[in-house]
Amino acid sequence: MTREEIVKLIENSQLEEGAKRALLTLIIDKGLTREVVDHIKESFDDAVIATMKDAGVDLTQTEEFKAAEGEFAAAAEQAKAQLDSDMSAINSEMKKVQAEMGQQLDDLQAQVIKDKISE
Repeated sequence: MTREEIVKLIENSQLEEGAKRALLTLIIDKGLTREVVDHIKESFDDAVIATMKDAGVDLTQTEEFKAAEGEFAAAAEQAKAQLDSDMSAINSEMKKVQAEMGQQLDDLQAQVIKDKISE
C-alpha cells in the first residue's frame, strides 16, 4: 500500500479520533517505517479485539489464540536464552581482553621504568 492509501485507510476506519490523529502524526513525524506500519497494524488489531470483546467474544480464550500465544512464548524464551548465551560469551571475551590489556599495560610500565633506569 502507498502512504496515501494507508492515510485514507486510517481516516476512513472506525478507530477513535484520538487514535487516528496519533497514527497520522506518527506517519508525519517518522515516515512510513516498518516500526510505524507495525504500530498501525497493532492499533487495528487492538480495535478489532476491543470490538469483539464488547460484542461478548473473547479471542484470548480461543484455542488458536492460546496456541499462538504458546508459540510466541516459546520463541521469546528461545530468543532470551540465545541472548543470554551471547552475552555470556561477550562477557567472557571482554574479561579476556581486559586481562590481556592489563598485562600489556604492566609490560609497558615495566619497560618505561627499565628505560628510565638505563638513562
